[in-house]
Amino acid sequence: MVPKKLRDEIKSLAAATGEDKSTLMRKLMFKGLEEVKLDIGVDSYVKGKTSLEKSSQLAGVSIWRFLDELTNRKIGIRYKLEDAQEEIARIIARRKAV
Repeated sequence: MVPKKLRDEIKSLAAATGEDKSTLMRKLMFKGLEEVKLDIGVDSYVKGKTSLEKSSQLAGVSIWRFLDELTNRKIGIRYKLEDAQEEIARIIARRKAV
C-alpha cells in the first residue's frame, strides 16, 4: 500500500504536470531506478570492487557521465597506469572493428 503522503504528492504532481498518475508513477520509478543504479556503480567503484569502466556500466551511464557524478560527489578518481593502458587498448580495438 502506498502511504497517504506519497499518494498526495503524486496527485499534486499529476495535477501540476497534466499527466495521469500512472504515467507519472512510471516516470518516477524509472528516475528512481536510474538513481539507484548510479548509487550502486559509485559504491562499487569507491569500494574498489570495479574499475571505472565497469562501474559506469553498472550505473548504466557513459564513463564521462560517471566521471561527472564522481566529481559532483567529490570522489577522487582511482586510475592506475594498467587501467589506462587497458582502456586505450579497448578503444583502439573498438575503432579497428568499426
